[in-house]
Amino acid sequence: MAHYISIDAASRTKKHYENFPVATLIFPKQERLAATVLYKFARDCDDIADEGDLNQQQRYEKLEHYQANIRLLNNTDANRPDLFVDLKHIAENYQLDISLFERLLQGFRQDIANTPYQNFAEVIHYCHLAACPAGEMILTLFRENKEHKIHYANQLCICLALIGMLQDIKEDFNKGRVYVPQADFKKFNLKPEDIENNDFNAEWDNFKANWITRIENYLAAGKNLQDITQGRLRLQIKVLVLGCELLILRLKKRTNLFLAAPKLTKLDWLFIFFRAALKS
Repeated sequence: MAHYISIDAASRTKKHYENFPVATLIFPKQERLAATVLYKFARDCDDIADEGDLNQQQRYEKLEHYQANIRLLNNTDANRPDLFVDLKHIAENYQLDISLFERLLQGFRQDIANTPYQNFAEVIHYCHLAACPAGEMILTLFRENKEHKIHYANQLCICLALIGMLQDIKEDFNKGRVYVPQADFKKFNLKPEDIENNDFNAEWDNFKANWITRIENYLAAGKNLQDITQGRLRLQIKVLVLGCELLILRLKKRTNLFLAAPKLTKLDWLFIFFRAALKS
């Protein structure tokens, strides 16, 4: 069987999903298109868990609509919205494991439940649900989803997730969500009111240094993936690694993450791409 998205699916995807930038131009056309569809699914579910004024029950109910359609992906006779027509096509053509969608949905349900994390191990378990499936999906699109490569991809995805948690402490707090585990609050003598008051004091600075060490450890393990992949996927991984390194550097330099956490601009990504290309 040929592994490509049909012309109908392609045009439908272009119409509905073209504003989702995660499907990098580095990828070949079909893989770029498939990655965009996968991102559309994740972005929709993340918005259900995160955005708007819905109460908890309403968020669960909307997410259940996505869960129900994922359960039907293997049903050839089911009527389904366009997004899930495309997901079914991708799952069939690339032999994409349906359980990856299930894991993402578990992660989004945890976001809705908003139960405090007691320790760092619980945060990592959350990352294995909410972040790692995305990396395995991309490996699958490139037929690179071997066990040892998935392991390295998981380390990279956890690194990216931990960076996002550190960047977005204030934003997440304003949404009623805190990824900093209770054990860290106790260990570093952190107070939630510090976040509310934008008081990034010495205790939070010590926490930041420790969290960045964790990020660097996961990055050191995950970057091995760039040495055992090839072609455009390898280039994309190099771009991600360089992006992580630049964000880590800026996080170290930023004195108050509650007021303004560093982000990468389009110009940053352009320079990163050229650096990655020169290293290839």
